[in-house]
Amino acid sequence: MLKTILIILALLVAALPLTALRSITDSYQAEARGDYNGALAIARELLATAPNDAFYQVRVAWLLYLQGNYGDAASAYQASIRLQDSLDAQLGRLNSLLALGRYTEALQHSRAQIVLHPENTVLLGKGAYAAYMLKDYRTAAEFFGRIAVLYPWDMENREYLMNNLYLSEQEDAAREHYLFLKKYYPQASLLPNYERIFEP
Repeated sequence: MLKTILIILALLVAALPLTALRSITDSYQAEARGDYNGALAIARELLATAPNDAFYQVRVAWLLYLQGNYGDAASAYQASIRLQDSLDAQLGRLNSLLALGRYTEALQHSRAQIVLHPENTVLLGKGAYAAYMLKDYRTAAEFFGRIAVLYPWDMENREYLMNNLYLSEQEDAAREHYLFLKKYYPQASLLPNYERIFEP
């Protein structure tokens, strides 16, 4: 009898990881079908069984973001950061702040993360966008300029750089990037506007 009970307990313990795996798989499958409510419900159930699990917390945050529930997503990403600070969670929080139009907070968040990850072009680009939306064109140009140093042939970035240099009254620098784009990427969408400025 004791042997039978031990075998049953062993089988139950062995089945637990499969149940959790199946549950997270179900969450992914629901997400793939566009059933964000179902995916979120499963992720929340998993989080309820392991409230200190940073992955389940960031999964909940991501699904909230996909639903367009940006305020709750920002809070959920912050909860994940408290459990385990990660660039994934930091970027998720930043995306949520941008989606909410909280540009001042997004720019502050970007700056803090850029100190830790100075060559992360995603952070630099999102920080530049937040600065642009705040009409802080000089900061936007600085961030786009740092991306241009890392990726000189990213023409879309260079176009943003040219635009923000001009808007921040750095016309000579903007003209240099205008000439660069005219030579290497003449189809840039902003070139006709700047042609009227630099080649009247």
